[in-house]
Amino acid sequence: MSEDNSLVKGTALAGAAIAVATIEALFDKGILSLQESRAILDHAMRALGPSMQTPEGYAASQIIAGFLRGKFSARQQDK
Repeated sequence: MSEDNSLVKGTALAGAAIAVATIEALFDKGILSLQESRAILDHAMRALGPSMQTPEGYAASQIIAGFLRGKFSARQQDK
């Protein structure tokens, strides 16, 4: 892997980690509701758009879907 490619992937991973940590912190503090948190993740999924046809885009969609099925599951509203 080239140095430039590593930097690109590292930047993407860092950005994603910061975004997820921010959503989780705001949700845990009650600043974001479950519905608002899900809306952010849904928006992120839609923003992937055509990129979901690439291996990286597909992987990103699966990660977002995991959050929507996990901590930010619609079933959490019933609790």
